[in-house]
Amino acid sequence: MNDNFSVRVHSAASAGVFWVMGDQVMKRGKLEGTGFNVIDVLVPPGSGTPPHMHASPEIFRILEGTMTIWSMVDGKPAEVEAVAGDVVTIPTHAPHAYRNSSSKPAIMMAIVDDGMMGFFEAAASHEPPAGPPTPEVIERIMALTETHGIHILQAA
Repeated sequence: MNDNFSVRVHSAASAGVFWVMGDQVMKRGKLEGTGFNVIDVLVPPGSGTPPHMHASPEIFRILEGTMTIWSMVDGKPAEVEAVAGDVVTIPTHAPHAYRNSSSKPAIMMAIVDDGMMGFFEAAASHEPPAGPPTPEVIERIMALTETHGIHILQAA
């Protein structure tokens, strides 16, 4: 039996909050000794990501609302609706995107590895966006995607 252990509670009040483009990201916790990070992502109506792919696998659990998940199935683009309670798994290098097509905010919990967490932290803004991203913000994010091994695909 291992008596040398520690359980850690990551309270909601201690979550680090920042914005990546229009989405609010709340850093909820990291499982020490692993690359597992847990974040909550609040996705406003109309917000989401462009189609992209990367080496980092991801798991999303929809907590509130509905998310449209884009992916490639048998070489063809496909979309599915994921609702509260659904879990979406995205394997390494899988082309994918998400967006909130509804009129209400959606919230999803994501489990991401250290590489993806590094991108989110590098792309972070500590102030909520005042409107759509400016060309300068988009240019900065595109440079960060290249640095972090994220490949933006042509729009679906």
